[in-house]
Amino acid sequence: MTYPLRQEYLVGYDITNNKLRTKIFNELSKIGLRPVQKSVFWGYLTAAETEAIKRFLNSNFKSTDKIFITRTNFNGRGKSYFIGYSANDFKDWNETEVI
Repeated sequence: MTYPLRQEYLVGYDITNNKLRTKIFNELSKIGLRPVQKSVFWGYLTAAETEAIKRFLNSNFKSTDKIFITRTNFNGRGKSYFIGYSANDFKDWNETEVI
């Protein structure tokens, strides 16, 4: 399944403040990204969603925090190697799951 207006992204962060880390986790989940580790999310985003995440993260960013947002190509369309993940961790959503 392809999503022409959506690109595959990986978002990761290293946030020391527990309250802020929880806030970011909840916001990324609400947007529809899937947590693949405690502070790493994967999923498909539109350009508008990507910009919204950037604004949200920048408005909550502290000088000691580290955050990355990068396009990726995990879904079998590129060379990727995973250890400790199941095949479903990076599987495309069903159309009914995309909001």
